Amino acid sequence: MRAQLERLKPQRPGVIDVYAVIVGADGEEDVFRKEVASVREALDTRLDTSGRSVTLVNHRSSPQPEATLKSLEHVLNQVAVRMDRDEDVLFLHLTTHGSSNHVLLFRHPSGELYGLTPKHLQGLLAKAQIRNRVILISACYSGGFIAPLANPDTLIITAAELNRKSYGCGNDSEITDFSRAYYLKALRQTRYLPAAARIAQQIIHGEESATKREHSYPRMQLGVSMEERLRALEQRLAR
Repeated sequence: MRAQLERLKPQRPGVIDVYAVIVGADGEEDVFRKEVASVREALDTRLDTSGRSVTLVNHRSSPQPEATLKSLEHVLNQVAVRMDRDEDVLFLHLTTHGSSNHVLLFRHPSGELYGLTPKHLQGLLAKAQIRNRVILISACYSGGFIAPLANPDTLIITAAELNRKSYGCGNDSEITDFSRAYYLKALRQTRYLPAAARIAQQIIHGEESATKREHSYPRMQLGVSMEERLRALEQRLAR
C-alpha cells in the first residue's frame, strides 16, 4: 500500500485526472482478488488511470489483510492530497459480499475485521474532502448505499437493488457478473460512465431473464454537477 501511494503520479492542472481506489475486501474467495486486477486494467485502458490507481486486496494466502477500514481511510486521505479535489475524479470500486442490512464484508483468515456501512463510507469520503466521486459497488444488496452517498457531485453504481442479491462470486469465477458487464463489455463501448452503467444494466437484465434467475436490478444515481464533469472527462479521453 505504501509503495503504491509513493508511486502515484501528481495531478495535472487543467486536466481532469481520474484516481482509482480498487478494493477486494473478502479474502475468503478468489474472485474478488481476480476482479481487482481486471478492474485496474480496464480503468487504466479506458480512463487513463495508469500511475494513478491503488489496490487493496484481502486474500487468504497473505499473512495479513490489506483491505481494512483503516487502510481504506488512509488511502483515501493520501489520494486526496495528491489530486486536485475540485478538478479531478475519484473512482472507488468495492467488490465483496454484501449483507441484507447493507454492510460490505471485509474478511481475512488472520482475524475478524469490521464491515463497511454506508454511514462509515460517507464519513471517510467527507473527511478526505474529495468533491467529485464515482463509486461502484459490486455486492449483494449494494443499492442500500445509494441514498446515504448521493449528492450532486457523485455517481453511484451498484450491482443490485437494496433488497436484491447479485451474482458471480465464488472461487471458480474470474469476475462478478455486474463488473464483467460494466468493465469488460459496457466500458469498451463508451467512456461516458453513466452510459456504461445503463448498458451494463441491460446486459444483466437479459442474462438473468435468459437463466430465469431473480433479477438483481442494478442501480445508478447520477448527481447533476457530476454529469457535466463526466461529459468533460469523456471529451478529454476521446482526444
